[in-house]
Amino acid sequence: MNDTGKFTLPPEDKSRVMRLTQEVFVPHLQRAVEEARTQAPFPEVLSAAATAYADMLEATVGRQGAVELLEGLAAHIRNRPQST
Repeated sequence: MNDTGKFTLPPEDKSRVMRLTQEVFVPHLQRAVEEARTQAPFPEVLSAAATAYADMLEATVGRQGAVELLEGLAAHIRNRPQST
């Protein structure tokens, strides 16, 4: 949190973030989704994945930090160009 009470992260290295996304997180998440799909319908798998991510954020940066990070992620998705 900064002086205004708003959660802030230090600047990030965008190329490192993209590399970690593609090389670490996406492969592990894909395997987790494949395993979960053997146990539940896809909508429940998506809900479980989103809940796990939200729980991890809250445990790491607190409730307000998690809310702000998720709001920022939603804005990022809303504003990026759509893929075809």
